[in-house]
Amino acid sequence: MLKSLYISSFVIIDKMHVEFDEGMSVLTGETGAGKSIIIDALSQLCGARASTSLIKKNCPKATIEGVFDVFITKELEDLCNQLHIEIDEQFVISKEIYQSGKSSIKINYQNSTNAALKQLSPYFIDIHSQFETQKIFNEKNHILLLDEYASKELDNYMNEYHQLYQQYKKLTQQLHQAIEEDMSDEQLDYLLSQASEIDNINYTDEEIDELSDELKILQNHEKISQIINEYHQYMTNSISSFNDALHCLNRLSDFEDFNEAYESLYDMYYNIKDQNDEIMNIYREYQFDEYRFNELQEILFQVNRLKRKYGFTMEAIQEYRQNLDEQINKIKNREEYIDDLKNEIQKYHDKSLHLAHQIHDIRLQKAKEFEKQIHHELQDLYLENAIFKINISETELSNNGIDEVKFMVSINKGQNLSLLNESASGGEISRIMLAIKIIILQYKPIDTIIFDEVDAGVSGKVATSIGEKLHLLAIKKQVICITHLPQVASLADHHYSIEKTMDEEESISSIKYLNQKERIYEIAKMLSGEIVTDEAIENAKKLLNV
Repeated sequence: MLKSLYISSFVIIDKMHVEFDEGMSVLTGETGAGKSIIIDALSQLCGARASTSLIKKNCPKATIEGVFDVFITKELEDLCNQLHIEIDEQFVISKEIYQSGKSSIKINYQNSTNAALKQLSPYFIDIHSQFETQKIFNEKNHILLLDEYASKELDNYMNEYHQLYQQYKKLTQQLHQAIEEDMSDEQLDYLLSQASEIDNINYTDEEIDELSDELKILQNHEKISQIINEYHQYMTNSISSFNDALHCLNRLSDFEDFNEAYESLYDMYYNIKDQNDEIMNIYREYQFDEYRFNELQEILFQVNRLKRKYGFTMEAIQEYRQNLDEQINKIKNREEYIDDLKNEIQKYHDKSLHLAHQIHDIRLQKAKEFEKQIHHELQDLYLENAIFKINISETELSNNGIDEVKFMVSINKGQNLSLLNESASGGEISRIMLAIKIIILQYKPIDTIIFDEVDAGVSGKVATSIGEKLHLLAIKKQVICITHLPQVASLADHHYSIEKTMDEEESISSIKYLNQKERIYEIAKMLSGEIVTDEAIENAKKLLNV
């Protein structure tokens, strides 16, 4: 669950630190006070795209940090290993957004990426915004919502299906390319000429490096000779002088104190002499060979020409050469190659189709269960006459199988079933989406669910029923809800007020945890407006049962 949230220099928030607890928490405040800004900050920790517009005016950067207590599942552990993130029962996620447009992300104090946040956040938190509610209007999302509900039964099948279907699509693309490709005799001759050109220069990258070093020596032979001759003159004189000095010191051999030093210098003299001989032997092997010089130049010229045409390394050129063999083989054995592809395509098509039918049967079964649960939830949300139906029809193979899924609804008695956006009002859509979310999320391992004005467009007893649903969900999950409705706010376990103060230069948003007295006043203000009456105070107490 979300333990704490720290926000600094974010939009109109200067500095804000808030601790959260289990159960249901509500955030209330006037429109524009900054409630949704807190949701925006949490969205940044879930991988939302950063923007310099999120940085508070005249500040160099914005900072958001969330601390989450996490239930470690096998899937989460595997993902953390894949992302090279140290796993812990408490995750600290931070994001800094700079005026340059760049951002810095850390997960458990390790540098990370926005992509990693997007992969990890579904294990921590689910943010249900008004935009999320609108997604139900898009028919393409209906199958995703059903699959999310049936994930326990479907996931293994879908993972296997996606692998088979992707291979089927890949082979189909290869077949299309094979049919469309130029496979004429002229193309074959061209490919064979390329292969022959590469085969004439058959060297490894290591061998090319050795040839380059050899050519460099030959190119610098005159300079090397000049330096070696100069060196040899100095060293010959030095060795001769060293030898004369040793003979001189040897005349003191009768005095033992000098003998050890003499022996050391004696050994040093012969070591220097041996090293000098080795240097001169190496030099004598560096004889200039004009034929070899020209040969190396020609080889390296051809190598560089091949690199410009086929790859920057000999390894890349050889990979290109292998690809040529495949293309040549395709042309020489075109009919056989195409037949083999068709057979492979048919094999993967049949396997995919077989698995898609199994997935179809599971969806049919789970759809019936889903309908019953939705119907039960809608009864509690005062949509007593609503009928929710999931239509599943078979289509061609696609990434989701062979199913087309549509959520149909009839809100009133005698009304025909139709798509959600054709018959339901905004408040009705909100309740249907809330029912779907409650059913899908209550059994998922995710601990924290954020609702941003899920009660929009409702009032009275319907608002109370929504609050009761959220409070019931909060028995199993941590629920954080932004609301304008006193009926919902009164059912929370924890209440936070968001306030905006203004001066001549800027607006500042802040958050405060309300005690019982402050909470009564806040709910009374939600009931009566800016002027809080005694009657509103009494109604607030009744809502809070105090």
